[in-house]
Amino acid sequence: MEGNMEQIETTLGKVGQKCNSRAVDRISDNYAKLDGHWRARDRDRYAFASQLSILQSCPVVMARLLKKGGSSLLIAKVLVLSRLLHKALSQAIKKPPFVDNVRDQLASQRRRLLSRIDRHLSGSTADTSTLVENMCAFSLATSSTPTDVLRHFHHIRMEAIAEAFKPHENVQEHILNGLKLCVQTLQDTQAIFPRRLADSLAKLKSHPLMQDPEIRAIAELNLDIHERWIVEEARNYTPWPRHDELKRADAEGLLKSWAKHAISSFLKSMKDVLSNVRGLKAVAELRRQLLETWLASGSGVPGLKSIVHVRAQGLHSITSEISKTLENWPTANREVMSSLWDSTITSMAISNGAESFKQEILNTSHGRNGSVLHIVSMYQQWANSVLETKRIIKEMREIRWDEDFGGGVDDSDDEFGLDPKQALLSEDDPHSLEEKVHEALSGALLELQKNLKTLIARLTSDMQESSLPKAIFLLRVLREVSERIPRLGLKDTESASPPTPFTPSLVEPLHNTLATVVSQSALASLKKSLRKISSSQHVLSRILWEGNPPLPVQPSPGTFKFLHTLSKDMGVYGGDLWAPGAVRMIKGVTGTEVYNLLKECANSIQAEDDMLEVHDEQANGIKKGGDKDHSQVNEESTTDKGEVKKEMLTQLFFDISYLQLCLSLSGHNSSSDEPFDTLLEATYEAANLDEASRVRLRKSAADYRKRTYLLFALLC
Repeated sequence: MEGNMEQIETTLGKVGQKCNSRAVDRISDNYAKLDGHWRARDRDRYAFASQLSILQSCPVVMARLLKKGGSSLLIAKVLVLSRLLHKALSQAIKKPPFVDNVRDQLASQRRRLLSRIDRHLSGSTADTSTLVENMCAFSLATSSTPTDVLRHFHHIRMEAIAEAFKPHENVQEHILNGLKLCVQTLQDTQAIFPRRLADSLAKLKSHPLMQDPEIRAIAELNLDIHERWIVEEARNYTPWPRHDELKRADAEGLLKSWAKHAISSFLKSMKDVLSNVRGLKAVAELRRQLLETWLASGSGVPGLKSIVHVRAQGLHSITSEISKTLENWPTANREVMSSLWDSTITSMAISNGAESFKQEILNTSHGRNGSVLHIVSMYQQWANSVLETKRIIKEMREIRWDEDFGGGVDDSDDEFGLDPKQALLSEDDPHSLEEKVHEALSGALLELQKNLKTLIARLTSDMQESSLPKAIFLLRVLREVSERIPRLGLKDTESASPPTPFTPSLVEPLHNTLATVVSQSALASLKKSLRKISSSQHVLSRILWEGNPPLPVQPSPGTFKFLHTLSKDMGVYGGDLWAPGAVRMIKGVTGTEVYNLLKECANSIQAEDDMLEVHDEQANGIKKGGDKDHSQVNEESTTDKGEVKKEMLTQLFFDISYLQLCLSLSGHNSSSDEPFDTLLEATYEAANLDEASRVRLRKSAADYRKRTYLLFALLC
């Protein structure tokens, strides 16, 4: 028993010695190293198997895509991926022999790919997008710069032009095809190099090759399984072509050099072929077809006139957007124009020249809310497309065709009475295109005018206050667009300038709606004031009269309040709305209403006086034979009432004179002053004023107008 206890104690002691922290750490480290060794061995084995599987699938994928007419750029991407995997496997310690076999297969598929790219580049039927795609594929497959791509493209086209002269049958057709290919090469080079190719190559840098959606969509590669085991160099590889290596000046230099060489070779080969032709008629017919082909293909871009027409007709979208905005007005336009002193404006940053602050000030003062700016932005996009077309026409005029394509070859056009190529290509064709632009713009502007006229007529058919915000929106849109139309430079052409779509007759209904609604409050105030004057028994401002005899030198409070209210209401809706046409309209609308109210007031004053005279005569008849004191009181009362009537009419004469000056349209050749002149004459006679008083009142009204016109600046 004692021996067993000693043995147990010894064993427990040894266990305690081995359970210290250093021993535990050593055991943990050893286990981690052992686990890492196992994982590294598995990782290497899995990585080798995954990379070998993908590499083995690459030639199969490339062959399938080549057979089925797949994208050349996608095939080139698979080729680049296979290169990376082959490099990783070739650096392995135990490189399997199968890797070299795959390398030979990839080299074969690469030759097939390059041959296919050359076929696409040599054809004259391929569109620009196809050419750009194949050029990008060539750049990836051969690690070429844009300059190398351009030289290769010109080399392939030169070989294709030379091939056109080899057949001995249908010589005329092959020569024409060779010329078309030559001209097509010039156009393709100008369209692709350097910008379009550079943009396409730059897109290849946007993400790693392994993350390309087209690569990941290839089922044979099984990237969803093998991607995690691929070496980091291949997994994160991003193509990095030198997309900006070729400058425009260098591209133009290479194009000119190739053009001279190509046309010289074309003419030499054509001369050799035609040396065996003995028929003069056949040669003359061939020359005619060659000239037609040259001029038709080289004088402009095919379809440019149709593009011009489509761009000009893009103005329809503005009318559609305006109609859509008006239809959805309750929900689409709830923004309220902020004040110039709004906290959102005053707290704006003023760094970098305070551009945003100044622009916000301009937008607020001109009423450019979100809806107006949206329409202006659409118009500006359309105008930019038109200006781009005009720049293209200008560039066509500046092209020196003789210098580019002369090649030292004698031109015998004069023998046949033809115009020089420079005149045909740099004058006649741009002039024809310019006329097409002018015609398309004229039609678009007239159509815009017609659509806007229909829209405005429908909007202004009912004179309701609810239609005022829409009318204001339309006025601001028309103003912003009309200010920008002259920037199109339509008057710079030799043709007659197209009519402006925003004529005064177009915006007149909108101005009428604006003037009618804005003036309602002020007219109601004036009407109420004039009624009080006509029913009053004395003139409130009589104490302020000056001179001998005393005459008014300022209008009645109601008249001044009317002008103040009208001017204030005009400012509430926006000072930017009151263009000369709108001011003329509100003066005309309010002038007519004010004339009627003043005439009614004058008639009311005179009618009240006549009723009093009749009443006094009746009273005097009843009390006939009464005492003399009562008769004297009646005479004094009649005299006082007559004096009040004269004072009222005198003040009214001043008010009419002042309002006539404020609402006058005489500076615009209008006959609206005639009713006021007639009313002034009638009031002058009713007030029984002398000529001197009349002159004084007119002069006082004019002087007061000069002193106060800035208070009502929007009416000036």
